[in-house]
Amino acid sequence: MRMKDIDELAKNPNLISGIHNYCDRWCERCSFTSRCLVYATEEADSDSDPASRDTNNAAFWQKLASVFQETQEMISEWAVENGVDLSASVLAEVKEQKDRQRGRARNYPLAKAAEEYAHAVNSWFESDLQQMEVFSDAGAGSSEKSDYEVNDYVEVIRWYQFFIAAKMNRGLLSRLDEDEYAATGESHDSDGSIKAALIAIDRSLGAWKVMGELRGENSDSIGKLLLDLEKLRLRAEEEFPQARDLIRPGFDENLDMLH
Repeated sequence: MRMKDIDELAKNPNLISGIHNYCDRWCERCSFTSRCLVYATEEADSDSDPASRDTNNAAFWQKLASVFQETQEMISEWAVENGVDLSASVLAEVKEQKDRQRGRARNYPLAKAAEEYAHAVNSWFESDLQQMEVFSDAGAGSSEKSDYEVNDYVEVIRWYQFFIAAKMNRGLLSRLDEDEYAATGESHDSDGSIKAALIAIDRSLGAWKVMGELRGENSDSIGKLLLDLEKLRLRAEEEFPQARDLIRPGFDENLDMLH
């Protein structure tokens, strides 16, 4: 999609500016897709030709090359307009600084705990869930509805397991930038990322709880994951006490005020 097409889409008065910044990227379950510029551009850029979505097909790579070229042009135009130096020496210095910040963020206890949870979920699905399916004798008395409910909650857990760690890392990295540039104001980008992670934790806690009720054979292992998530939630709220209060565009606003 070309810049002029994006600019045209952005003129839609129904769109909520910045609503995509702190969402969970689960467009299929979002009630705000009709008001999101990112979703609108993705839909407008969708191609009815299956070949353009197949990584084994030349059409896919041709389309990707075209998108890359347009992106480069967009970045170059933005840099000129804003007086940003994109020379190799400056970019190397920025990269070195960002690498240091990423290392600090990823080594932070909060980030490590979120990553450990993500890997623990993988281990649970590889071991406990398989054992549940093989050895459980509840199948004869269980209904298809119960199995459907389990799959629904599994989908929630799986969607958020790495999302939580990604948002925790982004929040910590943003806070390093805010500290460096002495960011002021009541709301910060770091709080928005952490709030998205906290909401994902809330939903994951709920999904795990119902999973434990529907499949009691693994209540002990599920209980440990619940405890790990709860500790992560409490730690995040302690580290970022204002995160819950941040008003995300669209999601936390009075929509009547936006019209």
